[in-house]
Amino acid sequence: MLHDMFQDLLDTLARTSGVGQEVLGEVLARTSLRAPEETSRREIAAGDPSGRRPVDQREIPQGTVSKAVKALMDEGLLEDGEKFRRGPEGRTVAPLRLGSLYATAGVKVMQVKEEPRHVTTALVGLDSSRRLGVKHGPVDSWDQVADLVHQHVASLKDTCDRDRASRGLDPLRIFGVGVEAGAPVHNGEVMPLSRNGTRRPVLLADKLHRLFESDPSFARPVPVIVENDVNALAVLAIHQTHYAGPDLVVAGVFNEGVGGGLVMDGRLRRGSYGRAMEIGHLDVVFPPGHDPEQEPEAKTGFGARCGCGQRGHADTIATPLRITEEFNGGPFEKICEIGPASPEFQRAQGVFTRGGATLGRALAHVSNIVNPSRIIMYLPAPLADPKPGTAAEAYRAAVETETTRAFAASGQPDYLKIEAFPASADEVALLGAKAAAVCVLQSFIEHALRLDGCKPGSRRQALPVNQAQTPPASTKARRALTATHA
Repeated sequence: MLHDMFQDLLDTLARTSGVGQEVLGEVLARTSLRAPEETSRREIAAGDPSGRRPVDQREIPQGTVSKAVKALMDEGLLEDGEKFRRGPEGRTVAPLRLGSLYATAGVKVMQVKEEPRHVTTALVGLDSSRRLGVKHGPVDSWDQVADLVHQHVASLKDTCDRDRASRGLDPLRIFGVGVEAGAPVHNGEVMPLSRNGTRRPVLLADKLHRLFESDPSFARPVPVIVENDVNALAVLAIHQTHYAGPDLVVAGVFNEGVGGGLVMDGRLRRGSYGRAMEIGHLDVVFPPGHDPEQEPEAKTGFGARCGCGQRGHADTIATPLRITEEFNGGPFEKICEIGPASPEFQRAQGVFTRGGATLGRALAHVSNIVNPSRIIMYLPAPLADPKPGTAAEAYRAAVETETTRAFAASGQPDYLKIEAFPASADEVALLGAKAAAVCVLQSFIEHALRLDGCKPGSRRQALPVNQAQTPPASTKARRALTATHA
């Protein structure tokens, strides 16, 4: 699939720099890994032969890097940093960082039983560390999601542009819009969980693309990337130096389900239809050969069906929703704080142990199948950092025990890294929005490196600047194909 909007920009950069788009992608990949910390041309050129990401390992000629950096700076994707650095020989080298002329919108769609209920949109800098503005809003349909995201981005950009104008700066350029959803995503479509045919895919990327394309306030085409929520967290991990590695599994426990993201060879792997690493749908409850339909069925709690309609999946036991239902409702945080003084303490320990062990068993299966170098597990704060002496301690302990029993985990120090989601819903939403925004930059980098499966026809060779051809027709002049990832 051709990502026309990305390719237009890459064609221009390759033409003006005289280097191939792969070099441009490598320069951006190495700069973004260190962001928001600054880097230098020398560091970019040297690479890291022992680096864990393949894109970091080869050395690039200094002159080639300088040409690429100049073109990227002229475009505003890179800019001079502020903290001068010293090379190995002690000489001062000029700092470099991602540019502030471009911004990316990241969107978190909060859902209940597959239906969208709330949208958080954050406008951030290219490195996603600078928050330029945030908007929230309720929704009750996917059409409303598209309309509200468009309104949010337009409003946030307008506010920033007026502020920039007051300081004599050019208007922001929107690099793209990243949206994450709590469901499988394939080619920009949000896919239904159930296989009974009652729900249809939501063409979210297409809807958003048409809204931005018809809005005259956006002078440049706006790529739209739609991604699964935990896949987005996995992309965020790719861009963090303390996690950057060739093979990672990222998992997240949300209120209704458990999701996963798979990173192999430094890249996110989504599977054929966007359903790779669906940890919550692993069948880990009943023994092999046992027919789940022979078991008594409950309407809520551990005996109820998964959201996909099946029984025995990890989602039916490991989530806060199912644990809460075991106690007939109530605030999950209060249930997590049940202590020895409560008459329910022993039962609560059993419930949390079963929930954590179910999740840990699913992670152990994942570990043995893909053999990642690390598993990063995002848990709600009451489960990640339970209060001492409470029943919730049993959940984390069971997760760790079952996961580290995996054959592939043996002898691996710090193999399971547990991260706590922020305590407030707003902060969780902002983390998701940040991860969605990073997906746009990663999509551009992978397209530049020709790793995204696009087939641009004959391989374009970079031309010297004095031999540059006439620029290609703009995206709007030909069929603008939204850059979407599953």
